[in-house]
Amino acid sequence: MELVWYRHDREAVLAGLRQGKRPDMATTTAAGPLDELVALHDELGIFGTLDAIEVERERAGVPDHLLFHTLATLPFLDEASLSGSSETLFGEPAILLQLGWSPAQIRSGSNHRHRHPDGRRVESLPCHQDTLRDALRRIAESAWERVQSIPVATLYQRRLVDGGVYAIDATGLGDDYRVVAIVCVSTEHPVIVAWQVLEGAASEKGKEAQVTRALVEAVLARGGPGCIRLLLADALYADGPLLAWLKYGHGIDALVALPAGRDLYQDIQQLAAARLISWSRHEYVRVVKGHKERRVVDVTSVGDLTSWESFIEAADEYGHPDARLWGCLIRQVEPQREKDEDFALVSTRSWADGFRALQAYRPRWHIEDDSYRELKEGWGFEKQRWGRDRRAVVGRVALTCLAFNTVQVYRSRAGKRLAKMAIRRLRRQRRAELGRAPVVIYLEGRYGVFALEEVLALLGAPVRESLLPSVGAARPRGLSP
Repeated sequence: MELVWYRHDREAVLAGLRQGKRPDMATTTAAGPLDELVALHDELGIFGTLDAIEVERERAGVPDHLLFHTLATLPFLDEASLSGSSETLFGEPAILLQLGWSPAQIRSGSNHRHRHPDGRRVESLPCHQDTLRDALRRIAESAWERVQSIPVATLYQRRLVDGGVYAIDATGLGDDYRVVAIVCVSTEHPVIVAWQVLEGAASEKGKEAQVTRALVEAVLARGGPGCIRLLLADALYADGPLLAWLKYGHGIDALVALPAGRDLYQDIQQLAAARLISWSRHEYVRVVKGHKERRVVDVTSVGDLTSWESFIEAADEYGHPDARLWGCLIRQVEPQREKDEDFALVSTRSWADGFRALQAYRPRWHIEDDSYRELKEGWGFEKQRWGRDRRAVVGRVALTCLAFNTVQVYRSRAGKRLAKMAIRRLRRQRRAELGRAPVVIYLEGRYGVFALEEVLALLGAPVRESLLPSVGAARPRGLSP
């Protein structure tokens, strides 16, 4: 197949249209939300990082950078499956042009490889979904670490990750895989800053703290020392040596939820039962799935705890033999629920009281409610894994997390400004006088960008009143006086 390259020559296209020549093709360049998300994705370095990714096996036909750009865009679409999202995207020629596909590739496909006996079908233009799936299989799992690292580091460099409170937790992808992630929960829109894909429902068993340590190290490498001030976690992901490593190795405080069976939990309960520490009552309002809920809790707290022996021993190795922990119990009063147990928190930081610690721990729910739940329900994170093998799953997770972060940035005020700048860079051929949805016309090896009103004028049906801004001329070019 011969690729056809078009040169920008507006006047030549205009002359050809006036002579009645038929264009090769035409499309719009409207800048809708998908256009802006793709432009922001590019601005944040995702496409550039994918361009540099190494593949284990070269494939003839479609250039890899086109496949990777396309795969990176698919998570933005409503269809979560690889087939559904690719079919939707392949019906958007303006977006495909933005991703780097040439007009010839969009019209006729990238090569002559196809499986259907009747030849290439519309849904396989510019390429078949199996070609995209094969691209995921050709990327080694280690390569996705770089794809994860560089764009997240860019978010820090652009100051798009704000605040020092982070949370760690895991979510299952069916029975086969789990994703463990650290999320910045300081702001309204959480950002995923590091993640790992583990196999099996009990894949972290016995090494949860090692996973936490590896992810924290990754975040510090991307955001710099001091980017994490407080880490929120369940006890599953925090053992004594990890708490000491966080506190005395990196100056990071931890606030951890304890299960009832821990010695430290029992110690606080016994102190409260003996009335050696006092309870206080507090009321607050929380939002659950968009609904406000009034809650009343009793809290009590105590410092100088030494029951977590592994922490004390590890802190001693860091030169802190007198290290102590702080803990509190939270008892829900309203609304009343059956079989509610006291909720315990332990921390390497001494809080003024238990209620303040509870309020500090509450952002941890952002990782479940605003991250994992949204990824599963809105992005098809769990049901649509784009393939059965591990490489496809790892690639799907990485591309979806990166797209999720781009959307989170886009939803912020700074992100919207950055998206506008990015779309302007990708629309260099647009001019103010062309309006918001100009038309690109391809004709005889040349292309031109025209206002819709100009096209109507060329067809002999000029508009009576123009809505285009007057910029340096009394009327848009191409309109009859």
